[in-house]
Amino acid sequence: MAVAAGACVASMCYNQPLLGDFAVYFNASADEVGWVAIAAQSGYALGLLCFVPLGDIRERRRLLCTLILTCAALMAATALAPSLPWLIVGSFLGSATAIGAQILMPFAVQLSRPGAQGHTVGVMITGLVCGLMLGRALGGIVGDLFGWRAVYGGAALVLVTIAALLHHGLPRHPATLALSYGQVMRSLEQVLRGQPRMWRPTLVGACSFATFTLFWATLSFQMADRFQRGASEAGLFALIGISGAIAAPRAGRFADRRGAHWAVMLALGLGLVAFATMGGWLAMAGLLLGAVLMDIGVQSLQAAEQGGVLSLVPEARSRLNTIFMVARFAGGALGSLIGVTAWTHGGWTWVCVAGFGLTLLALTIHLVGRRLEAPRR
Repeated sequence: MAVAAGACVASMCYNQPLLGDFAVYFNASADEVGWVAIAAQSGYALGLLCFVPLGDIRERRRLLCTLILTCAALMAATALAPSLPWLIVGSFLGSATAIGAQILMPFAVQLSRPGAQGHTVGVMITGLVCGLMLGRALGGIVGDLFGWRAVYGGAALVLVTIAALLHHGLPRHPATLALSYGQVMRSLEQVLRGQPRMWRPTLVGACSFATFTLFWATLSFQMADRFQRGASEAGLFALIGISGAIAAPRAGRFADRRGAHWAVMLALGLGLVAFATMGGWLAMAGLLLGAVLMDIGVQSLQAAEQGGVLSLVPEARSRLNTIFMVARFAGGALGSLIGVTAWTHGGWTWVCVAGFGLTLLALTIHLVGRRLEAPRR
């Protein structure tokens, strides 16, 4: 199930190291091919909103296999895209159905034996992080060796294999709620309105993830423009995600001991230092150091904030998670748009200024939100 979760989420991020290749293949500008990344993030956010709540009202194994096979078909169609607009549409629809990991997570916890839920969550998160890293790395390497179409064709074959393994290996799991789809969707609004304390961490998380996608939406352009490197080298930057994967559990424990406030402050401070470093030290070493600091900050902030959000209403955790993650990836789509626009008008310097500004905005929201929450405490 962890491998399946990683394969699903990887389908959303294969495009990130390939944006430079798309620009050359379709003879398009960075601004135009940037919409591939924007469409992928937007599609994933929409898929989270529309499909994840179905996990409570539909048989989960069948739902999972249907979503994964649909994603495989869309990946195969994207591999045959004759033009950039079709590639953008394929990226949007493929990412909208690549949300199987968010259905697998609660399913895995449900199937785990008593007392082993924490270990199960850890295994699933490892699969997710590996999927994010390997998706970008393999996207760049396979793209350089065989072309970008082979990346999407290979992804389709992987997903078909994953769907077959899940169909034969997982038990049937009936719906847990006897509600209609409309009732479940309306309950999301009720949860959001009834929990004002989730607004601050949700907005801060969205701004933080926007800096992450801003970086990835423009990295391939910077690698080609300044360092004359291709998609393989850009994709290998995904391996810095190991640092974030190691830091996230520690940030969660720090938040448990000292409170989420200080963990968030530290994470945002790392983000400010990261973009200042990448903007001021225009060398490969500066880019690597800034990317590591940024990744640690983004992953640590999510670990510190998401646990608090899910504890607000224990009986509505799936819906709270849906709201939190939809906002996060909506922020990611906005970050991709801001990054591509900044690159088009001012190059890497403006990208780093935009990333610094978004991090500063997140810090402001956090501090102001804390002051507004104080009377409620």
